[in-house]
Amino acid sequence: MTTVLNLYYTRDADPGKPRQEASSMPRDSSRTRPVEDIALAAQAAQLRQARTEGRTPPAGCLLGLPELPGGDVWVDIAGAEAITGIPSRTITGWLARGGPKKAPFPAPHRILYRLYWPLSALEEWTGDYSG
Repeated sequence: MTTVLNLYYTRDADPGKPRQEASSMPRDSSRTRPVEDIALAAQAAQLRQARTEGRTPPAGCLLGLPELPGGDVWVDIAGAEAITGIPSRTITGWLARGGPKKAPFPAPHRILYRLYWPLSALEEWTGDYSG
């Protein structure tokens, strides 16, 4: 008999055996709280104002990201890999261990359960790391 691991519960792969439903598990409301609270109402107001004025809203606002000063843009882990040339799995390993020792990778902003960096921070780090 094999055991199947699911994200919510573990059950035996025996089809004759009644399965444990996820709803029978106690709910923990603290697990669903966001890592970082962002005023999405303010983001929506910025989008409405930009559209009313005929301006193109910043792309980050469309994704719920705060606007960065100086025309800087947000970069996710895939973008960080493209900009730095470092594989994403190496970046996440460095973040977990505080590496590399020569020039520690910049700390990300965790927004809506994803990692983001300002483009300028990654470009600066790339120069420090390769220089």
